Amino acid sequence: MKKFIYIFAGVALSCMLMSCEDINEGGVDRHPQLPVKLKASITPFEQDKPETWKGDEEFGVFMFPSGEEKGFASSKCVRFKTDAEGELSITETGTELMYPKDAAKVDFICFTPFEESALTSRALSLDVSTREKALACDYLYSDNSRNKYPALAPVKIQMKHVLSAVRFEITAEDDILPAELKNLNPHMEGVNATGSFNLGDATLTPSGTATAIPMLADERMTSAECLLLPATSNVTVRCNVAGQEFRKKLGDLTFERGKLYIFDLHVSHPGFEISLREIEDWVVETYD
Repeated sequence: MKKFIYIFAGVALSCMLMSCEDINEGGVDRHPQLPVKLKASITPFEQDKPETWKGDEEFGVFMFPSGEEKGFASSKCVRFKTDAEGELSITETGTELMYPKDAAKVDFICFTPFEESALTSRALSLDVSTREKALACDYLYSDNSRNKYPALAPVKIQMKHVLSAVRFEITAEDDILPAELKNLNPHMEGVNATGSFNLGDATLTPSGTATAIPMLADERMTSAECLLLPATSNVTVRCNVAGQEFRKKLGDLTFERGKLYIFDLHVSHPGFEISLREIEDWVVETYD
């Protein structure tokens, strides 16, 4: 009986060694090169207001060897578009993104909307000086998908806003007339309006001098919003109350990428008070 067990163990060990040899030497031949599949979701500025895809949003996708410092600089950007469920597909035939033939691990960097200049600069130009310009460069970016082996299942891409968002929740004393509130015209002063976002290391470099960013208020003047460059700035808030300009210094504030900063702004005679209420932030699910 013992002899039988020894023989059986020897056969099993031989099979294991042969299997390892097949994987190391012949595995590539038995595992054909696979096309890359991607599925993207959005981390919204505000947790209770989910953001979804409309469909046909265009992506730029870089794939490069994991851990290769120069891999991103030399990698080719492939253009994709998404459907309403976040499933990505190539926009041009013949440009299908394929995993490496040797089944090595890869990293992905993605951004949307697609920007032609990013193909060579590896950076996104940002300008939040007006509401229209800010919305045009409200990019979504992802570098969370790292060390991925070839697989049939889609790679989960978690897209996050490049910019920061600010919202004022506005209240007023009873003696503030509706016309006075309509002319509040809130601004964020002391912040940069332009800059460049590096796709490789997710750093932002401001450009130009500090300026004032206008806030867009709703019709009832209950809130006002703007988009800002992620940075640390010595911020001042400016408002017009009863025909006079008033300013309140908020001091150095650090605005982080993809976060929403909510302030309480209370208008009275003469002037206003403002304080930070909360910063929207939460743990984002990490996919394998």
